[in-house]
Amino acid sequence: MFVYSMLCLSAVLYALPFLFSEYLWWLIFFFPIPLLYSTRTNNLSFIHGYVWGCAVFALHLSGGVYVIACMAHEAWLLGVVIGIVMILYQALVPAVLFWCVTQTVQKFSLQSTLIRLCMWTAALWLFIMWTDWYSMWIFGVREGYPLMHPLIPLAQKPALLLLLPIVGKLFFTILFLLIPAGCVAFLWYKNYRALLFFCSAVVPFIFCWWVGQLDMQQLPWHKVMKSLPYMVCSTVNNPIVVVKIVGNQLRKIIEQYPQTEVIIMPESAFNVSNFADFPELVQLWNHECLGKAIHLVFGAARWHDGNYYNSLHWVYNGVLQDCYDKHHAMLMSERLSPWMNNNVMRQIYFNRGSPIAVSSHERTKLALFENVRFIPYICSELFFSELPNDEYGNIPIVVVVNDSLFLGSYCSSYIQKLLVLLARYKAIQWQRDIVYVSYAQSLFIDTHGMTQAM
Repeated sequence: MFVYSMLCLSAVLYALPFLFSEYLWWLIFFFPIPLLYSTRTNNLSFIHGYVWGCAVFALHLSGGVYVIACMAHEAWLLGVVIGIVMILYQALVPAVLFWCVTQTVQKFSLQSTLIRLCMWTAALWLFIMWTDWYSMWIFGVREGYPLMHPLIPLAQKPALLLLLPIVGKLFFTILFLLIPAGCVAFLWYKNYRALLFFCSAVVPFIFCWWVGQLDMQQLPWHKVMKSLPYMVCSTVNNPIVVVKIVGNQLRKIIEQYPQTEVIIMPESAFNVSNFADFPELVQLWNHECLGKAIHLVFGAARWHDGNYYNSLHWVYNGVLQDCYDKHHAMLMSERLSPWMNNNVMRQIYFNRGSPIAVSSHERTKLALFENVRFIPYICSELFFSELPNDEYGNIPIVVVVNDSLFLGSYCSSYIQKLLVLLARYKAIQWQRDIVYVSYAQSLFIDTHGMTQAM
């Protein structure tokens, strides 16, 4: 019973910094302690690992299961079943890792508690990296679930991530795990050597905190970019109604902020597709109608070469300049995995639209200012990319996000806050300034993870 209590405590401590990130982010340093502490006198089995994994994924994926169920509408029970199956599947990996470590300890008769501590810490590191990079491969794409990496809550205090772009995620995750491992070693041995090890593990983060307290750098384009977090739907199937509604909103922004040169709207801001087919309507956003020539960037779907894309559109002075099609399709909301792609699932999740095609076209540049170019990313493209999916160095990024599914209920609204934290984390990891526009928040994020409202 003691072991299971410690495993459940570890799972809860792992989840709380994500569920209540504003206040409990610091608990992320503590979640490995109950797990590692219990390994001194107990051999954790496959069942122990499976119980811990089920608890961890049930807490972390609760918001995702809620959204999948809501998307299924009347068939919500099927969405719940899919979510439960996903949790049970994901829990197999920590179960196998627990079994492998225990078998290794028993086979080689490892008696040293320090070696056991190192092995269990390494197993935890493998679990974190597997979840972050590969855990979703069963759904047809080699990718993981990035909203469970323990470094993400630290973006609440971005100074702590100062060394991330220098040493990389792999090594920085090891540095992170050394803190709870050092704490456990001190609890076990209670001697000066263990205390020295723990203090040494804490030093890199103290250093980051000490030298990383910086103010956000003000850039010239901060003052002339605004956002319109607005979803425009036409119930009469008349695009001109949508265009006029947006035109009224644009005029209000320009009247209130005359210096505005760029206005950005989120992903899927329009339910009107194929703006390229309505050049005369887009003219309603020119300087004569708005009082000023501006750049407008927004998300809307389009058909191109027989494929249905989730796209970013760039309009200047009432003329469509370019379209960029998304390179990544989100599971369930934009695509189904091959083994789920049947008539029943399509009828439930895509009865009101078509699955999104994945583009392989070159990522375009947005020439929004004379001397500054921006690289567009659409929602999950940013979140599910370990490295930048472009070759443009330190050019700023504009990311448009559809977080509307996560608004309205705390069962899933915490995910919206995690997306902002992940964007701040990416800005530090990639050393790229990010313009982040969603329905809930619009922010400038600099390379230090500092934010400023648009």
